[in-house]
Amino acid sequence: MTSLVSKLLFLLFLCYSMICLSSCIPSEELDRFTSEEEVLGLFQLWQKEQGREYENLEGEAKRFEIFKENLKYIRETNAKRKSPFDHRLGLNKFADLSYEEFSKTLLPELAVITHDNITKQSEELNDESCDAPPSIDWRRKGAVTKVKYQGDCGSCWAFAATGAMEGLNAIVTGRHSVSLSDQQLVDCVQTAKGCDGGWPYRAFEWVAENGIVKEADYLYTATNGTCKPTKEKQIAVTLTGYKNVTWFSEKALTCATVQQPISVVLEAKDEFRFYEGGIFEGKNCTGTIRINHAVTIVGYDSIEDRDYWIVRNSWGRDWGLDGYMYIKRNSSNSLGFGVCGIAAFGAYPTKEKQVVKLDYASI
Repeated sequence: MTSLVSKLLFLLFLCYSMICLSSCIPSEELDRFTSEEEVLGLFQLWQKEQGREYENLEGEAKRFEIFKENLKYIRETNAKRKSPFDHRLGLNKFADLSYEEFSKTLLPELAVITHDNITKQSEELNDESCDAPPSIDWRRKGAVTKVKYQGDCGSCWAFAATGAMEGLNAIVTGRHSVSLSDQQLVDCVQTAKGCDGGWPYRAFEWVAENGIVKEADYLYTATNGTCKPTKEKQIAVTLTGYKNVTWFSEKALTCATVQQPISVVLEAKDEFRFYEGGIFEGKNCTGTIRINHAVTIVGYDSIEDRDYWIVRNSWGRDWGLDGYMYIKRNSSNSLGFGVCGIAAFGAYPTKEKQVVKLDYASI
């Protein structure tokens, strides 16, 4: 018991002495808890950190069993790391949910891609060649708003779309990005399914016809609602349409990202859910790719000859790297759709014309 108390006190000290936005329980410390009693203490500390309360002891016992299974998975995955740059997993606000519960709410399936059903675009796009800088990060140019949280709603497609539109608008106008209404898309885009999923390009189509208002003028509720009429003077951003990135081409995706943030779709599984840091390689996303999540690529970079995408997620700042994720770029995937399908179906909004010439060397 003395050992358990000392460990818990040590972790509490870390909570107050370290800046730790994703969790006050560092992944490096998880292996110190091995007995049932120690894991229970860890669960109780996690509960306190997350402000989690359950209806009764039976419900709490069920969540504890799920927590134990997730903790085991996180430990086993982290044990396979061979480099400090390899991705690592950690306990976060999803640790008391089974993957089935989690995916049912946040990861509605959009498509299944196999080697046999891959078809190239009928339209040839000349977007695989460009003068790409070594790195680019649109956050540094004020083209990316704060990370948002989609809550218990499968609206990732709307957040991936607003992320791209916010970026494009900032680039075109030369002003810092303005947060746009995800809820307006959830309520109004009839070609998507609101909290039950959708494709980002459907949002671009709708905004090209109707425009979109600021987040402050149409607040997010994380539920399916009725489309509310808005006044013309409230319209914050308009589009001319959208374009697809050449399918299954990371070269094309790189060239597109040089111009603006890009909406992409991919497969998110347990490794993705508990991501805490490092360069994610998605080794559990092989063979059949089940597209079930949408995110925004806001840049790319390299470290120690490892290329990676800078990805903005919609699961809050207490997930991943302050809400962001690094995903391996220029993967050796023979099918060409990148890690977990990230290069399969990229799309980006279009606007009248760019009035600001950017110096990429300063990015």
